[in-house]
Amino acid sequence: MSADTAGVQTVTITINGQEVQARAGQTILEACRAVGVEVPTLCYDPRLEPYGACRMCLVEVEGARGPMAACGTAVREGMVIHTHTEKIVKLRKFVLELLLTNHPLDCPVCEAAGDCRLQDYAYEYLVDMVPWGWRGPVTGQPGDHPNIAHFGARCILCGRCVRICREVMSIGCWGYLNRGYDSEVDTPYRLPLQEVGCVSCGQCVSTCPVGAITTQRSPDGARAWQTQKTASTCGYCADGCRVVLHSYKGKVIKVSSDLEKGLNQGNLCVKGRFGFGYASAGDRLTKPLVRKASGKLEEVGWDEALELVAKKLRNVKESKGGHAVGAVCGTHCTNEAAYLLQKLMRQVLGSNNVDAIDHEETQAAEEALSVAFGTARLTGSRSDLAQADVIVVVGANLTESHPVLALTVIKAMRQGKTVIVIDPRRTDLARKAQFHLPVRPGTDALLLRAFARHLLDQGLADMEFVKARTDGYEEFLASLDGVDVAAEAAACGVDAKRLREAATAFGKADRAAVLFGSGVTHGPQAASVVAALADLVMLTGQVGRSGASLYPLRSGANSLGVADMGMRPDVQAPAGLGLSGMISALRSGELVALYVVGCDPVLAVREGAAVREALAQADFVVVEDSFLTETAQYADVVLPAAVTAEEEGTFTNGEGVVQKVRPAVAPAGESLPDWLIVTKLANALGAGWSYGGPAEVTKEIAQAVALYAGVSRAEEEGVVSVPGRPADKCVFAPITDAAVPPVTDDQYPYVLLTGSVREHHGTGERTRRASGLTKLVPEAWLEVSPADGKKLGLTSGDRVRVVSRSGAVEVEVRLAERMPEGMVFLPGFSRSAPVNVLWGDGRAGAPAVRLERL
Repeated sequence: MSADTAGVQTVTITINGQEVQARAGQTILEACRAVGVEVPTLCYDPRLEPYGACRMCLVEVEGARGPMAACGTAVREGMVIHTHTEKIVKLRKFVLELLLTNHPLDCPVCEAAGDCRLQDYAYEYLVDMVPWGWRGPVTGQPGDHPNIAHFGARCILCGRCVRICREVMSIGCWGYLNRGYDSEVDTPYRLPLQEVGCVSCGQCVSTCPVGAITTQRSPDGARAWQTQKTASTCGYCADGCRVVLHSYKGKVIKVSSDLEKGLNQGNLCVKGRFGFGYASAGDRLTKPLVRKASGKLEEVGWDEALELVAKKLRNVKESKGGHAVGAVCGTHCTNEAAYLLQKLMRQVLGSNNVDAIDHEETQAAEEALSVAFGTARLTGSRSDLAQADVIVVVGANLTESHPVLALTVIKAMRQGKTVIVIDPRRTDLARKAQFHLPVRPGTDALLLRAFARHLLDQGLADMEFVKARTDGYEEFLASLDGVDVAAEAAACGVDAKRLREAATAFGKADRAAVLFGSGVTHGPQAASVVAALADLVMLTGQVGRSGASLYPLRSGANSLGVADMGMRPDVQAPAGLGLSGMISALRSGELVALYVVGCDPVLAVREGAAVREALAQADFVVVEDSFLTETAQYADVVLPAAVTAEEEGTFTNGEGVVQKVRPAVAPAGESLPDWLIVTKLANALGAGWSYGGPAEVTKEIAQAVALYAGVSRAEEEGVVSVPGRPADKCVFAPITDAAVPPVTDDQYPYVLLTGSVREHHGTGERTRRASGLTKLVPEAWLEVSPADGKKLGLTSGDRVRVVSRSGAVEVEVRLAERMPEGMVFLPGFSRSAPVNVLWGDGRAGAPAVRLERL
């Protein structure tokens, strides 16, 4: 055994007469594929533990008593391997003949035809007849799941669907029924998938090597060889999953994954796999719209629309100054579009009034991180998360908000690592975690203060790190004087013993990672809670080393990217207005024009009524979007934008990895990519920009944004990492903020929680138009605990009016065991029941509500 230049232990082996170096611990299969020798497999998936069921990967190893399964046999020094001897070829052919004896030969109508391992191998190994006679099983019906079809007769019992649902998803929708010759794979008791905990991720579809589990056929479908395949990046959450878009006749008809490339390792969630339909929605905007004298928006040409926008903005700049114009963009705008938008505002119009739609809800958290570590970026990576001994998840329903990232946490649990979930609800992850601390809303800072006190009391602080790498420790320590762990736990609604046990597990970890989501960043205590989390990782020395990180969970595909591109009001002096400042300035008349790109503030901003009032009073509103959103209803000009599947550029995911976005189809109608619309508008204003394409913008970003100096490599490599790095000295902050519990009373006795659901994203502009998602979840619902349901005489399916001090919405009830008494949950994606109607002041705590049965 020897070591290569990177220090990795290697062994020398011989494959088909060629001497090669293999990494110690690799399987024969991995070593063969690493040097381009293809060994056939049917039951192997790199995401799963080797299984050795199909016997297709048998190889001969000199000195062994018989053929060995390449997928489960580790290489060793001096091993001599033969992958395609006459004996091995005969064995593989025999296996295929056995499989085909009971396999329907319905390739003409099978969804997997052309992308079927069994079909490929039968052709490669010249299996042109079945010696024992073909038994011709009937294929059967596909089942009633909207997206996933199951044809049991085609199953070859490789077990991949069973294992991926258990090993990767930790669910177990699929299993073996019967034994011996009668064995088959199906759901428990043959129930519909929707009734056995299926989250519709399609992982079973992605792993099935034949046509036993496929996507449901549709009239727009096409054969695998008919589609054009384009590797790109998912445009939903900040996980940054690599997707492969299958297009046919100008439409995206399917999304698959790439097992060999991408941060997601071939895994996708329900949105990534089945949420593509919005690109061809019937209400796509395909031509510019201008509000005419009649008050109605009417279709016009691009020249007329751009000339009108340029004329209005020029007049505003000349009469009131550039500071009278503002712009806001969404989190799925590419880096290139966001960069050009802020450049247009600053250099052409002379305004620093620029912001991203999610900034003000994350601003306090970003500032707290910057104070503590000198950067608001993640200082680790997903690989650090995988190496952690203890993972703490605070204020995030991870399996629904970031489903693929959650798989790393689920895998850690399967490996025996400790997961601590701090969340009011008993979410899926909380149910599986070793520790669930059901903190009351508004008391997170108290709980973390108790955590810190316990760590100090038990001598679990890393004082060597504290002395060498931190400032402010004495002030932090003083803030914990008199803190009683039991009293703090009681105030938080958490069992004191469990809190101490969780804190001890965290304090004893060699490597610990902390993730926090919107339950923290969108709350009134965001700054103090994030500062307290930073204090905990500093106190235990979990900073700047492998396996340790404080992981802020961003909401959108390019939330971090648009911030990096300068879509922040304080990037240049004098600081401009943030979004809430722009809303106030529109109402007062100080801001005259607003340019909205790829977002819907009317539904996204918690002060929704104030946004509507401001837009109604604004002199001039331009909306650039793919759909006529609620905000676009107030626009004077609407510019039709391409969707992610039609755009080229880059996204920066939540951990700072820049990835390529590639167009799979042409923009619908006359719609244009955001970067091109902004460029055309700048030139209509006399800017004289001459970008030949987004790649040229990327090169300019590499020169203008220091962190992105190497980003142009994304053109060739597809992925470039731009992580944050903690400062040499980290800074403690005193934990002094008291709890900010919601104000409930007899009239408003319930606390309203909101957040993400697995099938929708954000305010739902795109997911509400994707049939693969709306068939699963067509409308929002209100989660109520069974105990509260009983008190109110409510059952699942009843409709209620949810009334807060700010407004009311009507919605269907769903009783849910994961809800604690006294709290209700309403997701934020609905247009008919917008949660921001109930919120009122976005800077206050969770609103109190009452329920009125309809």
